This record gives sequence, structure tokens and C-alpha cells, in this order.
Amino acid sequence: MYKKILYPIKFEEFSLDVLSCVLHFKKVGVKEIILLHVIDVARLPMDKYEGYNSDDVKRLTEIASLKMDEAVRMVKDAGLRAKKKIETGVPYREILKAALKEKVSLIASGKQKKGIIGEIFIGSTTDKIIRYGNIPVYIAKHPAVFGGGKETCAKYCEIPFRRVLYPTDWSDCAETALAQVKGLKNTGIEEVVIAHIMDEKAMRMQTPKKLKEFWNADKEKMESVKHELEKNGFKVKMHIRIGKPNTDLIRIAREENISLIVMGSHGKSYIEGVLWGSVSKNVAEYSDRPVLLVSCKK
Repeated sequence: MYKKILYPIKFEEFSLDVLSCVLHFKKVGVKEIILLHVIDVARLPMDKYEGYNSDDVKRLTEIASLKMDEAVRMVKDAGLRAKKKIETGVPYREILKAALKEKVSLIASGKQKKGIIGEIFIGSTTDKIIRYGNIPVYIAKHPAVFGGGKETCAKYCEIPFRRVLYPTDWSDCAETALAQVKGLKNTGIEEVVIAHIMDEKAMRMQTPKKLKEFWNADKEKMESVKHELEKNGFKVKMHIRIGKPNTDLIRIAREENISLIVMGSHGKSYIEGVLWGSVSKNVAEYSDRPVLLVSCKK
């Protein structure tokens, strides 16, 4: 399903650690990893800037090329083809442009940063790739960012599709993510955990009779998804509960020892080009498990 991955590299503290995780995608058919470094035009000294062929750009390109050699060596040592690209411009635009030009099937994001109160925030470049792109984005969560150790990293990285959580809100984007899950059939999945969280704020406004109707209707939909995946050869476990979608999905991921969360990048509240679904964004930001976000753009 995945043959070629684009990995934008910024030479930050965990860049090579995240790359080591991405290399395990070889087990699911990846043949090539394209390493892309974008020289951010916004960070160039404007008093000296004379275009993309300025001395500063040439110097930064030479430095980036040398720094990328270790990453290229890692990819080749893993038995994969490596391609090195260095561009100058607005990072997210250059990343999306390269993804289309190279016809990649997946973009792997870099590290996630801790905020001053210990929260994990998706970088602005990754945020824009998800907003404006139409290629699945794998958000790795290297445990060093969370204070974990090598054993934790191995659990999430070595068999990335071992145990998959698929959340659904019945939106068209969730259906697109379901198709992605079906395509992972031959990736070594032990079990797919499907989950639907009925928003407790909305449910509080319902009468007991209406609440029961909603519960039964959602359970029937869940059973249908479960049956559909089982027909495709998956072992499936089901979760349906009333609660807060963001926090409950993260809790289920931990309870079920999930190795990857696969979900649509937008939910029912999706407004094209303005924001991506609040649930998917919060899960991607705050979960300590890797997330594969699937675009529902045409």
C-alpha cells in the first residue's frame, strides 16, 4: 500500500530517531524514502537576500547536504532506496509540492514538541500539511519526547500496524479512513479496535428514550463496521461509550495498547482550508501513540 515515503527533515534533536521509526515501514512494502530539507525563506537575512541563488542559500544548501548524509546512510543500510532533496521556500508548500512531484503515498512528520507545561504540540508546518494536503500523514511519537525509553520506542515502531485503533464519527472522512484501514490487511495487524464516542454534552440534552434510540442506532452502525472488517479478514474489537471524544479516544488507545491510530483528518465540523476536525487534531496532538491522518479531500 505504501511504496514511497516523503520525510521532511529539519535536523532537530529527534529527527534521526523518528527516521529510525519510519524505516520499519519497509515491513509493509515501502521501497524508497525521500529525504527533504527545506531552507525556510522567512529565516534568511533579508538585508542580504537576493533570491534563491544568494550566497546564503548556497552556503545553507551545502551544510544541509552534508548533514543529510547520515540520514541517507541510515535509509540505505535498512535496504531501502534513498533520495536527497533540498529546496528553498515556504516549508509546507515545498513539502506538498515535492509529495505530488514524487508521487509519494505517505508523508512522515518530524518530532512533536513539548510546550512549557508539558503538552505536545504539532508543529505549524505539519499542521499546514494536514490542512492543505491530500496525502496521508504519519505523525510519529518518539518516546524520548515523552520521557520514555528504547523499549517503548520498539513497541510503537518495530511493528507499526500491530494493533490499530480506528475511531469513527460516521462522517465521509471517517469512511475514507476506513478504506485506508482495509488497505492495511497485509501489514501484520493483530487486531483492529473500532471506537465511537457519543459526545456527552449532546447526550445530556436528550430524553432517556431518545438517548436509548441514539445508543441503539450507533451500536448498530458499529456492528456493521465490525462485520465489514471481519469480512475483510480482520480480528475486530468494538468500543462505544458516552464521553468526551478527545480524551476517551486517547484513553482507549492506552487501555488497548494501540500501536497506531488511523483516523480521518476532519470530522463533521470540517470547513475546507480553515480548520481540521477538533477531535482529530486533539488526538494527534495529545496522544502518545503514533497517528496516521487520512485526508478526505477529493
